[in-house]
Amino acid sequence: MSLDSLLFSVRQFGHAILGFIELGGVVMWPLFACCLWMLWLVSRALFKDTGDYSKAMLVTTRHDWLNQRLSLLALRQIQAQQYADLQGVKLLAMVAPLLGLLGTVSGMIAMFDAGASYGFHDPAVISAGISMAMVTTQTGLFVGLSGALLAFFWQRKLNRVDTNLLVGGKHA
Repeated sequence: MSLDSLLFSVRQFGHAILGFIELGGVVMWPLFACCLWMLWLVSRALFKDTGDYSKAMLVTTRHDWLNQRLSLLALRQIQAQQYADLQGVKLLAMVAPLLGLLGTVSGMIAMFDAGASYGFHDPAVISAGISMAMVTTQTGLFVGLSGALLAFFWQRKLNRVDTNLLVGGKHA
């Protein structure tokens, strides 16, 4: 695949996304921002090396007990950041369907405004408002469901790490 065809494909994808956002109305911008923010939070967890916690604390002392405490403190700091990011994903997963509902109401208001101005005998007037309402509802539900599933599996992973720490005897 050449660079020109790749750039053309990226431009087409960008135009399709912008067209989809325009179809859904002004509420789609916060939904799009919600989706990007959620992806950013999840990517922070996915691409951070959390498998080797011993590298987290580079300071070592002559006392083994102090080294163990410092290592545990570094681990707890990493976990605290993970839990904070998880809470952000949970919040965004809850807000996204509400934004979709707001877009639904906005679309229905637009439909009734257009119907009052032009009459309800023109199906194009009614279908534009209904389309706007359904696109925002679908997007809000999709973003919310994706975030809820991500948060569920992420929470399970963090719970397993906590359980392994307690069973392994590294609790304070």
